[in-house]
Amino acid sequence: MVEANRQSADVCIIGAGPVGLTMAMELAARGNSVILVEERTDSEISSPKSNHVSARSMEIYRRLGVADAIRAEGLPDDYPNDGVYATRFTGFELTRFRMPCRRDRFNDDGYDDGNLPSAERAARVSQMYLAPVLLDHVRKFPNVSILNGVKFQSLAQTDDDVTVQAVRQKDQAQLSIQCRYLIGADGARSDVRHALGIRLEGADNLMRARSRLFRAPGLLAQCGYPPAWMNWFYVDGKWSTMMAIDGKELWLMHNFVPPGMQLEDFDIDAEMRQSLGIDAGFSYETLRDEDWTGRRLVAERLRDGSCFIAGDAAHLWVPYGGYGMNAGIADAANLAWMLDAVLHGWAPDDLLDAHEAERKPVTERVSHFAAQFADTLKAGESAMLEQDTPEGAEVRARFGRRLYDANIQSMVPTGLNFGYAYDQSPIIAHSGETPPPFTMGSYTPTLIPGCRLPHFWLADGTPLYDALGPGFTLLRLDPDAGVQGLVDAAARRGVPLKILDIAPGKDFDPSVYTRKLVLARPDQHIAWRGDALPADGLGLIDLIRGASMARIQARKVAAS
Repeated sequence: MVEANRQSADVCIIGAGPVGLTMAMELAARGNSVILVEERTDSEISSPKSNHVSARSMEIYRRLGVADAIRAEGLPDDYPNDGVYATRFTGFELTRFRMPCRRDRFNDDGYDDGNLPSAERAARVSQMYLAPVLLDHVRKFPNVSILNGVKFQSLAQTDDDVTVQAVRQKDQAQLSIQCRYLIGADGARSDVRHALGIRLEGADNLMRARSRLFRAPGLLAQCGYPPAWMNWFYVDGKWSTMMAIDGKELWLMHNFVPPGMQLEDFDIDAEMRQSLGIDAGFSYETLRDEDWTGRRLVAERLRDGSCFIAGDAAHLWVPYGGYGMNAGIADAANLAWMLDAVLHGWAPDDLLDAHEAERKPVTERVSHFAAQFADTLKAGESAMLEQDTPEGAEVRARFGRRLYDANIQSMVPTGLNFGYAYDQSPIIAHSGETPPPFTMGSYTPTLIPGCRLPHFWLADGTPLYDALGPGFTLLRLDPDAGVQGLVDAAARRGVPLKILDIAPGKDFDPSVYTRKLVLARPDQHIAWRGDALPADGLGLIDLIRGASMARIQARKVAAS
């Protein structure tokens, strides 16, 4: 056995998928040292299963300076990003969700996902392209060490640190990594989660699918309707979906296995040909096969001492609204600023309990949204769908309207991305108001603490989020509103605080921004708002940095 190699960092992250890479960027950009451990080698491609980077995720990547590089990947500039339901790929279109191509991505006119409450827009980029872009960006940080081809084996933690044991697979060299905090972002079968003894809770086996990534240079020319990024098919009572990966020859297809049928009895090649409407003479090259089960599972807890889990390691659900990976990216943004606060000494370790208090209720609720997707696959129509007759056209139009109404919220999940609130957070100065309800597709901007800070453009054309500081930002909408008390309190506790005087421009809504002062957190959620600072500015600062959490927990224990 090769002698152990010892390394150390502030944070060790297991898993270099999009969630782990985002976490590494968030922490490194704030000056923390990171060791990133990934079992795959550099030459192994990332999974293509996620193909949608949400507008909320793109806001995060914009702040990290990598949004434009992500947007440049994947489909050609002029390839439609539409979503289509059809009888078959070579058959009839049933309904269409209009999304602009990359060239027109910021043109909102007439598109279903136009006029989003953000300076950003979703990107239809496969995870197999996203991960390398993020990895290239992470490599620019000198305070990140990337260990490829290294497998996590075990962990041991004390009150002060965590020791990770790992093995370099090419030569079986043992690695010992000492860190202050450990994050398991190592996917659905997370070794870190298992090592911590954390269980997943919820519903299993909601649906099953067989997936195939394949190359077919001649397939696009056979499409029976104008091209689309996402293509849904309903053939003989069976559903399938196919994503255009590069807009030329790469495709990812999911064929959903009917209830009661065994996976081994489901002929994916035959089912693909049926869905596409191509015969046995058409050839394609299989690049990757993957069977998967749709679930609604959320971890019983997200923290164990100095160890955390995030992304698919913490929650699993069916791929509805593209939110699996995007929820993990939101996990990363939430946890990273809290870890940074503790590592830089301006917050106590208690602050980190707020991560679970905030993210777990959100993922629980979203998991139920996603589970409803399985029910949409049970709706069917008559055999007349494929008849090239007036009666067939009428049936297709009727079915198409049903499909559009049932699925517009998954194609444009505005509420899912922008509507959730941290209404149970112990580090928010709650106002006693209930945040507006949200659905997959509906979002109501508000200044209620815990909600996302509503977007607008400043008078100079800068989007609000671009002007926020890396720490907390106090927006002053009335130049006469006093702020010195909070500035002094933040300085006393070492909390980074920027004062931003607001000169509003486009999309500013005075019926939403009704308060003179709004305090935004590093993750753009509202920590407090009011017309004047509270008399106890130091108390507010201590609340938002988690210094009051020990007292809150003590009161809860006493009450029980």
